[in-house]
Amino acid sequence: MSSDVLLLTRSVKTQSELYEYYGRPPHSSKSLSENIKDKCTFPKLNSYLLALFPVINVLRTYKFRVYIFDDVISGLSVACLHVPQGLALGILASLSPAYGLYTSIFPVLLYVLFGTSHHVSLGTNAVIAILTAEMVELQLDQYGLTGIKSALNGSTNDHLTTISPDIAISGLEYKASVAAGSSFIVGLLLFIMGLCRMGFITSYLSSSFIAAFTTTGAIHIISSQIPNALGITVQPVNKPGKLIYVYIEIFKAFPHIHVATFLVSIICLLILVLVKDVINERYKNKMKMPIPIDLILVVLSTFISSYTQLHENFGIGVVGKIPAGLPTPKLPRVSVDIIGQSAVIGIIVFVLTISMARLCEVKHGYSVDDNQELVAYGISNLGSSFFSCFPACVAPPRTIVLSTMGAKTTLSGMVSAVFVLLVILFIGEYVESLPKAVLASIIIAAIKNLLYQFKDLPMLWRVNRYDFVIFVGTVLCGVLIDFPYALYVGVLLCFLTVVVQSQKSSSYTIRKLEQEGRLLDQKTHDIPLCNPKIAIFRMESSLYFATADKFVKKLYKATFNPKAYRKQPDLNVEINVDQSENSGSSDERVSLSKANHENEIPVVPITHIIIDCSSMNYIDMNGMKALIQIHSEFIPVGVTVMLGNCTNFMKTFIEKSDLSQEIDMNNVYADILDAFFAASHKK
Repeated sequence: MSSDVLLLTRSVKTQSELYEYYGRPPHSSKSLSENIKDKCTFPKLNSYLLALFPVINVLRTYKFRVYIFDDVISGLSVACLHVPQGLALGILASLSPAYGLYTSIFPVLLYVLFGTSHHVSLGTNAVIAILTAEMVELQLDQYGLTGIKSALNGSTNDHLTTISPDIAISGLEYKASVAAGSSFIVGLLLFIMGLCRMGFITSYLSSSFIAAFTTTGAIHIISSQIPNALGITVQPVNKPGKLIYVYIEIFKAFPHIHVATFLVSIICLLILVLVKDVINERYKNKMKMPIPIDLILVVLSTFISSYTQLHENFGIGVVGKIPAGLPTPKLPRVSVDIIGQSAVIGIIVFVLTISMARLCEVKHGYSVDDNQELVAYGISNLGSSFFSCFPACVAPPRTIVLSTMGAKTTLSGMVSAVFVLLVILFIGEYVESLPKAVLASIIIAAIKNLLYQFKDLPMLWRVNRYDFVIFVGTVLCGVLIDFPYALYVGVLLCFLTVVVQSQKSSSYTIRKLEQEGRLLDQKTHDIPLCNPKIAIFRMESSLYFATADKFVKKLYKATFNPKAYRKQPDLNVEINVDQSENSGSSDERVSLSKANHENEIPVVPITHIIIDCSSMNYIDMNGMKALIQIHSEFIPVGVTVMLGNCTNFMKTFIEKSDLSQEIDMNNVYADILDAFFAASHKK
């Protein structure tokens, strides 16, 4: 088999010689005032404003004839989801449908101005709605309106509200003010994170955690809608094991299922599954836009319910009156009690939304600025909190529609917001007869796809069991304890994975081929030693407090322990195994040969140890002490320790720390081959 041969000519140079020969880039010696003047120029200020308001660049480069049709059609398609989801998730958030519609307008408009993703559909989200519900219900307990909870949620036995309207309005307004306060805190947190350029934090949350968290949310959301779908009453539970207690109450209430409500739910679910999973999915390439079955179902069920008087004749729970017009701007109620829960909601908003933004970025080939996205999410929630909105987040079904329909810019959100606004102003009052069972069915049908993520478990078990543990642990804690614990435990498992991985990082020796200038690791290649007196060692990890001790032990195990060498100076290490068989002490010599990887004396002497530093992206004081220890312990036994492939961080660290004094800089090389050739020619 023929192969191309590449001949290279190179001179062996240390890192110091490279600096001396090629020089270094000049360091800036400008003062602080000069740097400020350079950065505060008009072009840079202009580019900063364009980055802060991406909509300006969108309008400047907008190709009207090319983009307008796709933006309008995709915006209208998403609006057909915004309306039913807003109505449903307003109730899921323990508020009223009107607040869900408000949250489908103001955050969307603000994201159009500040967002960078063409396909992110901000607004109501089921996971955020259920977290908001838990928060406002908890605050309602402290407010002293515990007795009207079920009536406010519309879950009485006869599906009729039997409390004083004034008290009900007071309780609802209080919960709405708490939700708006949470939106304010979420927005402020995300805005500050964006200004501090903290978009990198999503890198610390694995995809398996995000999948597990959304799956747990789906379980809780579907469980919360079962009572509405069956027409039964379940008392709210706020203690560990919440979901278990809820299902116990559901099974106890089975004999009291409201048959008419149950039939409405079954019919709606069948229609939704048939259209979404069969018709829309099968013919998606042939249809200009998917059938907006959610909106059609809302319109038809409202008409049928109003015409047949389902509420009065059959006792089916309905949405009730939705006030026409927009809410009056007012200051949100911000209290210390909701800061912790709001911070959790804020992190979830960022993680879920940026994950969808990145997926669309990869699929459609445009760039998304993580830090600007944080600013956009922050301003969207901050501004909408003054209009009685609860925290806004991305919704995967709406984002998928935008992606499928081929939205060209963020201006498609403007079309959606205007459509929802028209619904509030002119159509909202006609939705009074909409059955709650229809909204429950819409939520269940939209969320059920998240449960399909359980199908990934066998693949996770085969490919990466750490991801498997993160997924299972997150789901179990979220289901068996409570939903917020899924976040706490999931994040903890992600960090524990990093810790465990750092302790299980691979280490091995590298060998140079005799006939080629190629280095191969000994673990995966069966090759002879080119020069047995030179050992090249690599550990695939940064060198810091968690890995420093392990690094030293692994290096000694791969080469030999210099302490043991000094303790037994009477042994002649020059004798090889074959000679020792005739010396009368063969047992001892053979055992030493076999114990080369057990921190004993090597039979073949090593004169040079080259440490491959290519994986050391970070080194701390413990790592520095480990390198000094290795250097100081090998010198007395005649072994030279050399460093090669140093990262930029490590080069700077060596120059600024005590390493430059303890380690001979003539033994620091930019390349492993340079270090090898230098060691081969040294006496």
